[in-house]
Amino acid sequence: MTGSRPIHYGFAVAEAIPLPAPRASVRDGFALAAVVTSAASHLLLYRLSALLTGHSAARARAVLRHWSIRTCRWLRLSLAVHGTPPAGPCIYTANHRSYLDIPVLASALGATFMSRADVARWWIVGPTARFTDAVFVERDTLGGRVRAARTLARRAHAGTSIIVFPEGTTGGDRLPRPFRPGAFRLFHRLDLPVVPVTIRYGDRRAYWTEELGLGTHLRTRVLAGTPIAAAVHIGGVEQAHSNGDSLARAVYQAVCDPIERFGELA
Repeated sequence: MTGSRPIHYGFAVAEAIPLPAPRASVRDGFALAAVVTSAASHLLLYRLSALLTGHSAARARAVLRHWSIRTCRWLRLSLAVHGTPPAGPCIYTANHRSYLDIPVLASALGATFMSRADVARWWIVGPTARFTDAVFVERDTLGGRVRAARTLARRAHAGTSIIVFPEGTTGGDRLPRPFRPGAFRLFHRLDLPVVPVTIRYGDRRAYWTEELGLGTHLRTRVLAGTPIAAAVHIGGVEQAHSNGDSLARAVYQAVCDPIERFGELA
């Protein structure tokens, strides 16, 4: 019950008593608890369904997408998607601003991710990534990168769309860092369709570039002010490139294009 409009009971009129708005700390605590509790319950729901009907990476990705849409609402991220995902499987290549990119892109694209190997051991996140057929890469070793490349190729050729962050880490500069060409040489050699994706947030509070823990960043940055807009721009499939280096340059420019046209902030 909020406001001060009279409430009509039929036989009398009582003046509504305005209730104080919840304290920001209480509201933020509820949002964080909802995100974690929902993640655990969605993971449990999938595990139960897998016991009954067997494992399905596609179903796991659908569960992740459902959780991601809810999480964006709880974290007060207003999501707008520009463009249409391709009908078939592809490699999405996106700029990287924050851990928030994960629920934002999962909501918009319904795909799985390429991630560094240690994420597989994280609580809740690790099992979820494995169930969705995420590709884990050990970046520090050549063998690890080769194994990840082979896994990515198998996933893509089996019909799974995969989101890759070619920068390798989050960045706070206006434009993304130059993309590493190695992955694009693989995409070109295996003839995998590559789709540029650009994420633009409405406030730099969303960027995770400081030495802050995830929970601290959520409380003191993301939830500390007004809701944050998030725009996802989906480009067209990049085709007809002579080599991987040319493909990398073209995709990088396509990812930069919405930022250069519309500005860094959504």
